[in-house]
Amino acid sequence: MKIITKNIFLIACIVLITSCMSVKEIGDLNMISTRNVDSKADYVLLRNYMGGTKKELKRSKASSLDNAIDNVVKQTPGGEFAKNVKVYLVKKKFSKKIYFAVEGDIWGLESGQNFRGFALGSKVQYTSNFKKCVGVITDLTNDKVCQVKNDETGKVTTEKYSELKKVE
Repeated sequence: MKIITKNIFLIACIVLITSCMSVKEIGDLNMISTRNVDSKADYVLLRNYMGGTKKELKRSKASSLDNAIDNVVKQTPGGEFAKNVKVYLVKKKFSKKIYFAVEGDIWGLESGQNFRGFALGSKVQYTSNFKKCVGVITDLTNDKVCQVKNDETGKVTTEKYSELKKVE
């Protein structure tokens, strides 16, 4: 009987904690940017639907709309602006703080896709299972990690930029 009571109490606590936040959509926009957009440039779609998962919306700590836009656009290497945007107001019940969150499609210059000096096709050295490996970057996933294809095995792994070294 005590185990059932403890489990019910635990479930009630989890429900209470997860419901301590509300997310409210406050606007739909065609395009949004905090940077100057060149009207003559040939922009391409880099990523669909960035920043829109519940986890990303609730994790937002942007105190201004500018910061929320930058947070979403900068997650995609080469990102310049967002289209088909939804803007959210995230209110945390117990802290009384209000945050902004943004979701949308990220657009940028395809040739400008690089991050921290790494670009698509860059040859890099990294450590995997305590062994030095050489590979080629196949995808700049976000601002923290990228996909690297190992030259020896052909296996694609996710690696942190901080653990990569460029090979000439």
